[in-house]
Amino acid sequence: MVANLRRRLAEHIGDDDVERYFDGQTRVSVNDDRLELTVASGLLAKLLDTKYGTSIRRAAGDTFGHGRPVEVLFRVDRGAFPGPAETGDRAADVRRPISATPQQQPRPQPQASRFTFANFLTGKSNRLAHAAALRVADADGYVAPLFIHGACGMGKTHLLQAAIHRYQAAHPTAVVRYTTGEAFTNDFVAALKASRVEAFRRSYRKVDLIAIDDVHFFGSKEATQAELLHTLDTLALEGARIMLASDEHPRDIRKLSERLSSRFMGGVVIRVDPPDRELRERLVKHLASRRGMQIEDAAVALLVSRTERTIGTLGGFGGSVREIEGTLNQIDAVQRLLPELATTQGVVGIMLVKRALGIGDQPAGESGPEHRVRRPVGGDVILAEVCKSLQVEITDVHGKGRHPRVVMARAMVAYLCRTLTTLSFPEIAAIIRRTNHSTVITAFRRFERQMAEGEVPAGGTPECFAGRSLREIAEHIAREVARSSS
Repeated sequence: MVANLRRRLAEHIGDDDVERYFDGQTRVSVNDDRLELTVASGLLAKLLDTKYGTSIRRAAGDTFGHGRPVEVLFRVDRGAFPGPAETGDRAADVRRPISATPQQQPRPQPQASRFTFANFLTGKSNRLAHAAALRVADADGYVAPLFIHGACGMGKTHLLQAAIHRYQAAHPTAVVRYTTGEAFTNDFVAALKASRVEAFRRSYRKVDLIAIDDVHFFGSKEATQAELLHTLDTLALEGARIMLASDEHPRDIRKLSERLSSRFMGGVVIRVDPPDRELRERLVKHLASRRGMQIEDAAVALLVSRTERTIGTLGGFGGSVREIEGTLNQIDAVQRLLPELATTQGVVGIMLVKRALGIGDQPAGESGPEHRVRRPVGGDVILAEVCKSLQVEITDVHGKGRHPRVVMARAMVAYLCRTLTTLSFPEIAAIIRRTNHSTVITAFRRFERQMAEGEVPAGGTPECFAGRSLREIAEHIAREVARSSS
């Protein structure tokens, strides 16, 4: 009976709308002359009744075949639909629904994260985006979708994860999800191959708050764009909170469908700009303090001046938070390698900063101490030293081979570029000839995790590194890079 009803309904409204609004979101039961539709929200019930009520009644009459009027009732029961945690898809990323029954035990409070509003510094460049993200996390009732865009390293990911952290702290049983454009695409493709599309949709559509980072990744991916469009429409109907972030404005994302671009533009679209000088000064002090680094005011001033333009070899976004962090990483590395450059109290002074950034003495007639730049640590130097130390060819790193030593070399380049230079992920991707920087981000994060776990490469490393951990190998190559750049 239910299968016949679905077929009849598809004749009236089309297979696409049946699949979109009824499959997996509506349960049907028949009792004499009554058709009962159970849905997860009152908003969805109202939509179905308003938009498809007549078609549903007509299809029910055709199915029952007795010519008498059919009563259609809508019942709201969110608990009747399994949440993401029950599908087996990324259970660690979610929490139970806000409407959980008293018998359900809430999950633990979210763990401490460095991406919180408490450690997000605001200035003219990001104050509006910060306020909008706070509203998504704190406001009662409906909140318009938020789309944050700006160059790499401006704090977009920080704002998305801070909003999730804050919302989850206030609603410990809420279903929340943070993902990236690449992860969403990979999950969707995997679901198609495994015939588990419904599980995928439950995983992404039964949430109270979703944050999708790197939205520009969806450009040119037509099938995934269509799925994302339906996902966003469903989430909007459910009253879920939606946050999106991209390196580009919705209008500037190449090969993005007009319908999806329109959805993005239908919410609140806010740009995050590079920090001004005052905010950069506060960022330098804040980030240095967080890593336990004491730094003189004169050194801070020099760093602020230097971050007005790119130090790396391939260009970038001057003054970004990521660039400041990279500069401090470079200073920290030089301080560990050459501790004699610091003061007797271990304070970072202007001489150590100059050495770390490759700045020579100021010649006569120059207007500032940032002139006469010597050789900074560049991505090309790191690539060459990594390949030399691990005994692989640069062409192999540029290629598509998956030999363990080549994979480790790529990850090592990504890690050292992020810790010793001011290069952004897109710039690092260009160094190792990758068209998409998301793969570099994945490699960097995996390498960091492996180092933190004290992992020792299983095999395939040169004899000089036999038995040494990834951290020891990375520190050795970092010293070689420092020598090459001195």
